[in-house]
Amino acid sequence: MIRLYVKSKKISERIIVSNIKVDLSKGDFLVFTGPSGAGKSTLLNIIGMLDINFTGTYSFSGINVNLQNASVLSSLRRKYFGYVFQDSLINERQSVIRNLLCAVDYREQTKAKEKINETLEYVGLRDIINSPTAILSGGEKQRLALARALIKSPKILLADEPTASLDKINKRKVMEIFKLFSSTGGIVIMVTHDIDLISQDMMVLNISSS
Repeated sequence: MIRLYVKSKKISERIIVSNIKVDLSKGDFLVFTGPSGAGKSTLLNIIGMLDINFTGTYSFSGINVNLQNASVLSSLRRKYFGYVFQDSLINERQSVIRNLLCAVDYREQTKAKEKINETLEYVGLRDIINSPTAILSGGEKQRLALARALIKSPKILLADEPTASLDKINKRKVMEIFKLFSSTGGIVIMVTHDIDLISQDMMVLNISSS
């Protein structure tokens, strides 16, 4: 589904990522490891079409992506990608439902509203639907962030250090959700420093400092 070749990615004339190939199909779970500053998050952003300023090629579902066409990139991101970051970015002043729907396009709101209970159940948060967002634990907020990404029915989940601030129990819960998504045909690409989270069914790409 994704075939990416990054010949080089520069920031202020410094090469951050070079000569990296990524080839992903349905059900793949890819983990980026490596030291801080090696370019893991940069590569994740390139895969998610959030960063297009690199030299190389990007093929999506067998079609070469025109990285200069903002409309095409926006459409692909909206239709196929879900994003989860280290900071859950949950707005405590908004309800659980409003947090869930904030990333959904207006024209897709009705469909998304029909999936609220199902999506919260998927991440183990059905019971908090009417709870004040401010009282949710860090682990619950991160799973709510996962639900926010999933309610759009993405094919690909991008996760940048999604468990870094969580305790062991919540790390396990989040990883179980990622694995379930992958086992049902979704693609997961995750950045992590926590090698204990990596299992044999995952692909690992170690990104070294340039």
